[in-house]
Parts: sequence; structure tokens; C-alpha cells
Amino acid sequence: MTARYGEVSTGYWAGIVIGGVLVVVLMWSTVTALVRVRRRRASTATVAVTNRPGGTTAEEARAHARCRLLIAEALVVRERVSGRIDAATYQARMKDLASGARR
Repeated sequence: MTARYGEVSTGYWAGIVIGGVLVVVLMWSTVTALVRVRRRRASTATVAVTNRPGGTTAEEARAHARCRLLIAEALVVRERVSGRIDAATYQARMKDLASGARR
């Protein structure tokens, strides 16, 4: 019984099989990564082509309005964290942003 195990451990075939499996796994992961990059580039190119600088749709207008509100909120939070405004002013500004009074 020990002679069989000795033959397995002294041969080169186990190392060759393990090396072959590792090469196949490396090739598979590389190809997968390249396919992902290609898909990402293709999808961004499609978006860039479909977005025209002309008239905006209602959905795009809402998206820009939400973006502007998020930027305004981030500016108010930054002022509060840096200590430039007090808690009452912060609450008033956030209430104005939530109610839509400030544009």
C-alpha cells in the first residue's frame, strides 16, 4: 500500500496537472475581466451616443432637480459639520430644502 503512495508523490504528473489547472484558471479569470471591461466600455459608449445635448425630457429634468437638491443638502451639511452654522439654522435650511422653498 505504501508503495503506491510513494509512486504518486515521486512522479511529476501531479505537479503538471496542478500547474495546468492553475493556468486554465488564470486564463479564465483574465478573459472574464476583459469581457467585463469591454461590456462596460460598450455600455458607456451607448449612453454617450443616446444622450443628445438638445431638448431634455421631463424625466431628465426631474433627475437634474434631484441632483441640485442633493448638492444643496450636501453644502448645508458641510457648513454644519464645519461649525459655520448653528443647529437652528441647519434645521431651518433643511426644512426649506424639504419643503421646496429654496431653489
